[in-house]
Order: sequence, then structure tokens, then C-alpha cells
Amino acid sequence: MKNGQIITAIDIGTTKICVIIAIINSEGKLEVRGIGTSKSSGLLNGVAIDIMKASRAINEAISEAETNAEVKAKNIHIGIAGEHIRSQNTLGRISLTSGDNPSEITREDIENVINNAKNNVKIQQGNEKLDIIHAIPQYYSIDDQEGIINPLKMSGFNLSAYIHIVMADMNSIRNITKCVEICGYKVEDLFLEPIASSYAVLNEVETELGSIIIDIGGGTTDIAVFYKGSIRYSAVLPLGGTNITQDLAIGLHTTPQNAEDIKTDVGNTISESVPEDDMIEVLGIAGREASEKKLRYVSEIIEARMREILESAYELLNENNNLKMITAGITLTGGASLLKNLDYLAEEIFNMSAKIGYPDLSKLSGSTERLSSPRFATSVGILYQAYANLEDETFISSKPRKDPFSNFFQKIIDYFKEYI
Repeated sequence: MKNGQIITAIDIGTTKICVIIAIINSEGKLEVRGIGTSKSSGLLNGVAIDIMKASRAINEAISEAETNAEVKAKNIHIGIAGEHIRSQNTLGRISLTSGDNPSEITREDIENVINNAKNNVKIQQGNEKLDIIHAIPQYYSIDDQEGIINPLKMSGFNLSAYIHIVMADMNSIRNITKCVEICGYKVEDLFLEPIASSYAVLNEVETELGSIIIDIGGGTTDIAVFYKGSIRYSAVLPLGGTNITQDLAIGLHTTPQNAEDIKTDVGNTISESVPEDDMIEVLGIAGREASEKKLRYVSEIIEARMREILESAYELLNENNNLKMITAGITLTGGASLLKNLDYLAEEIFNMSAKIGYPDLSKLSGSTERLSSPRFATSVGILYQAYANLEDETFISSKPRKDPFSNFFQKIIDYFKEYI
């Protein structure tokens, strides 16, 4: 990897666009040069509904980042989410030999078994209009030997691969990519947002022992489960912080902007913790008089919607996973994770420990203070994931990695990064 190489991460959300331009400095570290943000437009729940409006919002954020960085955005990686995302675990299997002696496994064999898993998913009914954006190996088996991390140069008759596949609607991907292209840039790669976020907020111990990440954005809530150093499950809920804002605007008879300000400034997800006599002034709509509302009433609205989001996440996770294997607990991130007492509400619903996921900025240099918020977990994670895919031995072998695939990458990143 060359010093001076530029990496650009773009988090395209329903409520905000965030762009980070970083450069690989002489020490092989990511140096943040420019950060840009803009209010999102033309997007709904991770999907473009007005490409021209979305393009203008993206261009605004890129322009701000470029002005601060004094360099052009290059090597662009974007995060995606939305109801159109589908994921599943699948099995790939190939025969290594037709003779009586075992065969030594090559890189081509590993690629073939991963491709076999991808093909098995692509031919399933309903997947015809979906593109595979991630095919992440969890582990391998050779004949009857399970739990192999790197099968290269081992011998056997049959090779199997357990793969986590993430797919997205072709049109949704193309439309999001088109938004960036209209701004005059080329998209290098796409990452599922909860996977990207995990690079910034989870460490190796958490992904090894079992951890859940719940990334509550504006339009969607993205979920991922990690265990034994690899991803085991991912899903997207079509609910997020915007739903809370809408509920407040209706319940308080105020504007969405004022509802957003109230949510951000005094929002609390456990209404019983709010004193009964605390009041708040609520602005009226279109010049109407302001009114006073009980702060507990505000919190009751927030709590009701947040309970729905977390309980929906719990139902999905409990249905598709053995939650007893989750030892490290839950990490909550995204803008809505800053709501007061959300970690305690999650602990009540999931009956396990929870924390708010602030991005680890220790692998960055430069002006990073602005990034020290769960709101930037995805964009920081995109930056880390893009960096990790660039074959930098210094980055890989430095202090313990804070990404969810550290064990996997350290052993086989040189051989098939394109499938990560």
C-alpha cells in the first residue's frame, strides 16, 4: 500500500449524509483530512426515491469534506441499508479429488467453494433480482473435520464452507451508486452498514465471545450478530429515529424540526425516570401559540416507539439465533442510541448487558474530535473496512484489531479479500 493513498467513506442515511476523507500517512496510519455532513434528501429508509435530490445532498457533504481536506475525494466506499437487504447463512461444498488419495487445498479450491455457496443462493427462488454484496466465510470443514479457519494447503477429499451471504436489490444498489456518479465520482465498493459499524465499535473479544450490534439510524435499524470471530446473522428493520420524531410531532402538535430538537435535547427512553411535574415548552405550528407539555408525556411517546424497535429486534434475533451464546452483550449505536437510558431499556428487553457504541478512533490521526459520537460509527467503520481490504500488513499486525473479523483477516486476508 502506498503512502498518500486516499480513502473516502460515505454514510448515506435517511436523515444525514456523512463523508470522511482520509489519507494513509508515512506511518501507515489513516489520517483524517476532511469531514463533511449534510441533511439527507431524496432518500427513504436507505432507498433513493429522488436521485437528483439525493445527489445534491451527497455532493454537498463531499464538497465540504474536500474543502476541509484540500484534496479530491477518491477511492469511495459507501454503506447501504434498507428493507431490500436480505441475508442468510449457506453452505458451499466441492469435491477435491476423484481418486483414492486426498488432495492439497489451493487458493482456487477456496474460491470455488465460496462461489459454490454464492451460486446456491443465487438460484433460490426470489433471489433473481438481488446482487450479492458480501460473501463472508465463517469457517470451513474438510471431510469430517469442522471449525477450520484457513484450509489452505490442508488435505482432504471434500471441502465445505459456511458462508454468510448478504444480498441487496439490484435497482436499489444501482440507484444509490448513480447518486454518487452524478456527483462525478466512482464507487469502489459497498458495505452493509451494521457490518461497517462493527469495525468501529466492537473489539476482538466481543466478536469472539458473542455480541449483538443494533445500529439505530434515521430510517432503519440494522442488526448483526457476531460469534467466534465471524458474523452469524444480519437483518434490517424498517424503523428508526425518524419514526420517533414523527410520533412526537403528532403527539405534541408541533413541527418535525421542533420534535427532533425535543427528542435530541431532552429525550428519555424510560418515562418512569422523569419527574411528574417537569414541564417543557412546545412550539406551535405555523405561528400558533406555544404550549406546555409534561416532560414525562414526551418520554412516554419516545419509550413506546423505542420499545417497539427493540422488541422487534429481539423477536428477530430470538427466532433466528441462540441468544444464550451472546456473552458480550449488546452494543447500541447510531444517532438514536444517544437517547437517555436506551442502554437500560435494552438490558430490560434483552435481559443482557448493553452499552452505547462510540467509535474507536485510536487507529486514526488528524482532526478526529468531531467523529467521537455514535452518529459517526458507520462512516468510521466504512473507513476501517475499506482500509482493512487494502493489504496493509502494518495495520493488520498492529495493536489488537477492533474489527469483527480480526482472526479471519490475519490468517487469510491475502487470499480472498474480494469476498469480504
